[in-house]
Amino acid sequence: MICVYVHALAATGVVRNAGLIAADLAARGHEVQLVTALPGGESPPGVAHHALLPLAHRSRLKEKAQAAMALRRHLRAVGPAILLSAGNHGHGTAWAGSHGVPGVKRVYRISNDIMRQVPHAPSGGLKRWVRSVMARLIAADAAHLVLVSPTLMGTPAFAGAARTGRLSVIANGIDAATARGRVGNETPHPWFEDPVPVLLAIGRLAPQKNFDTLLRAFAMLRKQRPARLIILGGSRDDARARLMVDARELGIDEDMLLPGTVGNVFPWLARADAFVLPSWWEGSANVLLEAMAVDAPCISSRSAGNAAQLLGHGRYGVLVDPADVQEMAAAMARQIDPTSRIRPGDQINCFAMESVSAAWAGLVDNLLAGRIGEAVADRLTRVAGGKGDETSGFVPH
Repeated sequence: MICVYVHALAATGVVRNAGLIAADLAARGHEVQLVTALPGGESPPGVAHHALLPLAHRSRLKEKAQAAMALRRHLRAVGPAILLSAGNHGHGTAWAGSHGVPGVKRVYRISNDIMRQVPHAPSGGLKRWVRSVMARLIAADAAHLVLVSPTLMGTPAFAGAARTGRLSVIANGIDAATARGRVGNETPHPWFEDPVPVLLAIGRLAPQKNFDTLLRAFAMLRKQRPARLIILGGSRDDARARLMVDARELGIDEDMLLPGTVGNVFPWLARADAFVLPSWWEGSANVLLEAMAVDAPCISSRSAGNAAQLLGHGRYGVLVDPADVQEMAAAMARQIDPTSRIRPGDQINCFAMESVSAAWAGLVDNLLAGRIGEAVADRLTRVAGGKGDETSGFVPH
């Protein structure tokens, strides 16, 4: 059995990718179970779901501690050969919960930048130190580390795993045809039926996503021309209320919408005049692939993981400094103008799911057969795309 762990089946890129990986491995004949700390949500067809806790705890730290203890009991009961922790927020739970359980090979998928050394970005202080310690612990512990972007390979904590043949890069991918099939015919909000251009951003309402800079840039744009901004995403704290306060102070609250999370982002992306990814940091932003799949004009920060590679270093979208409000406003003005916008076109074809699926299947097969070592890892860490594009971030099988 292979257990794939995420904290909860929330509407995030990590969860969507965990589901895709789990479903593909199940389709290849593996027994796969999606394990979460919290109940709720839907697992992919053919993949069993096991929730460790009956409900959420008011303290996230206590919640994770309880989940780790429950995970240990569950792993002892089911005896998986591989435990795949699919995103950074679950690694601590997976590490603590799997120690002392014999026969389990731990694979950690590094889904986000741990160092976060972007100028002007919030550093996190003590949290950054904790992340660095955790990164060293999981790197020393892992049967294998999988990075979602080649931009993460410079992380010092991962150097030992690379030297010992326990590190590879498997970037995110997407089934573009399936994405387009989910657009549908119904307009998700009346704003899309008006002539006023709509900008769309998607992500957790967290400091990483840099929505405060986006609001200031949008306010600058609004001084030049009519426009509207929609941000899809949720938070467990008061981030939404803080953003609304900022919007009122900037005078843009009547032109900004915060609907929360949605199960299907594609009707929104396909109808937006432009998509904006202002993040200070990312690993490999799944939502950018989703926007590209429906040919939405894209704007992304240069520091958002492998966004520059996905957008062909500016050939298929506009790249900006995440701290430069004026540059972000100018990029938005360009991308909502039909005479100047840049669309991704068929660039998305370089990031098809076939390459991703083959890479994960090869890694799992090698781990189960005990073949992971220097020679295999050397082959796995050579980054290439389905068409030989070295910027794409895929691992060949």
